[in-house]
Formats: sequence, structure tokens, C-alpha cells
Amino acid sequence: MADLLSLTLPIFLLIGLGLFAVKSGILTDQHIAGLAAFVLYFALPALILHAILAQELSETFSLGYILVYGAASVLTFIAVLAVMRLLFRRALSHAAIAALGGSASNSAYVGFPVASQAVGPAALTALPLAMLIENLVVIPTALALAEAGAQNGSSRRQVLRQTLLRFARTPLIAAIILGVALSVFQVELPGTLASALAMLAQASVPCALVVVGGTLAAIERVELAGDVAWIVVAKLVLHPVLVAAGFLLVDDVPDDLKIAGIIIASAPSLGVYPILGRRFGLDRMCAAALMFATVAGFFTITTVLALTVR
Repeated sequence: MADLLSLTLPIFLLIGLGLFAVKSGILTDQHIAGLAAFVLYFALPALILHAILAQELSETFSLGYILVYGAASVLTFIAVLAVMRLLFRRALSHAAIAALGGSASNSAYVGFPVASQAVGPAALTALPLAMLIENLVVIPTALALAEAGAQNGSSRRQVLRQTLLRFARTPLIAAIILGVALSVFQVELPGTLASALAMLAQASVPCALVVVGGTLAAIERVELAGDVAWIVVAKLVLHPVLVAAGFLLVDDVPDDLKIAGIIIASAPSLGVYPILGRRFGLDRMCAAALMFATVAGFFTITTVLALTVR
């Protein structure tokens, strides 16, 4: 038990530090927004680029991992979407944003730090592959459905164009594409640039965790409790269970990579979830889901570690 807590406590202590910093007035919402922008546009892309360049491309890419993680994410998305539409009778835009929260992990800010502590280098392979699924499949699908529901008078072409523009501006995707291109053409960065990239990458995890805590500090009340509960259950239970079940059917994925994938799937909803939901007037629901998922995630991630890490 002490070993498990040694993996999870540092993560949640840094989240708690961010929460304390904002609640005490040391940092403001504007400071957290600036730190989040630094992580999103500089530190995290540097981490992804550094991870890809540090490995052979054949080692970074795992088709079995992508198929399992992708299928589990899509099935979770469909399950949440169906419950919201058929049981809760929510609008399409509402259901799509809820489905996003249930199927897209905070892979970079929470999942990766825990996975890297648990399985080491395998987390550097699992993270970009999981982010490919999230950024190429889950997030675009959710935003396209939400836009379609919110813009009843807009054409499909316009909705698709807006989604593609938002996707093209994602720095994490640019880092993945650049890293793959440099790796394919075997381009080595100059020593000074490579050192700067490594230093910037090291700043991503602690800064990201402080951002999560600072974001949680801004939540004052919970709305749509039933919706929030289902999002949290889907994210912390259904998603990792489906990923774990899928890995039982696949033999060509290394055990450490499987464990990293399950840990990432058991992470709470993505950190920018409230920001994505704000466009559709759902930022409070998203923030509440993120808060409860982050708190409950301490226990579910510890359980996952107890079941998988030996």
C-alpha cells in the first residue's frame, strides 16, 4: 500500500498545491490561465516531441494498442451519448459534450504522470498514442456533434470546416506530426536545441498538475448532478474496464504498455473539458464533472495500480 501511495500522492499533492495557491490568493485565475497556456502551447508539445524523437518509430507505434484504446474510447462515448439522449432526454450538443467527458482522459496532466511513475518508459509510448485517439477521434467527433446540435441552421460543410480549423490549431497534434516526420526522415536536432527541448519537457508535468488544481478551485457549485454522476462513472469505471477487457484479447502489446493504457484510461476527464463545454453553455457541468472525477480518481487510480502493478 505504501508503494502505491508513493506513486499517487505526489501527483495529487501537486494538484492540491494548485488548489491551495488559488484559494489562498497566491495565484489568480489569470495566473492559472497563463500557466495552462504555457503547458498547452510549449511544455506539453515539447514533451510529446521529445518522447517521439527519443524512441524508434517502430517502438512508438503499436497498432494493437491503438485499436484497443480507440475501440474502448468509442464504445464509452456511444454509451454516454445514448444514456444522455435516451434516458436523460438531453439535446444533442449536451449529450455530445457529456460523452466527451466520459471517454477522453486527462492523459497528459494526470494519466501520464502516474503511468510514468508506475511503468517508466512505456508511458512515453502510451501517451502520444492515446492522445492520437483523443485528438483525432473523440474530441473532433464530440465537437462536430455538439456543433451540429447547436447550429441547426448551419450546413454540414460549415460544421466540418469549423471542426477542422479547431483541430488544425491544436499544438499537441502539430508536435506529434512534427515528431513523426523528423523520426521518419531521421533528422537529429542540434545538441543545444535538444537540451532546451528536454528542459522544457520536464516542466510539463508539475505545471500541468498545478493547473488542474487551480481549475478545480474555481468551481463553486454543482449543476445537473445526474449528468455529472454518469460522466464520472463512465470515465473512471467504464472506460478503463473496456480498455482492460480489450487488452485481454490482444497478444502483441507489451505488458507495460497495456498497464500504461489502463492507467491513462482511468484518469479523470481531460483538463480542458470545461473550456470545450463553455462554447455550448455547459462549462459548469463540465467543471463539476472534472472536480468529482479528479477527487474520485485518487481512489480509482490507486485501485488500478494495485491490480496491475507488481
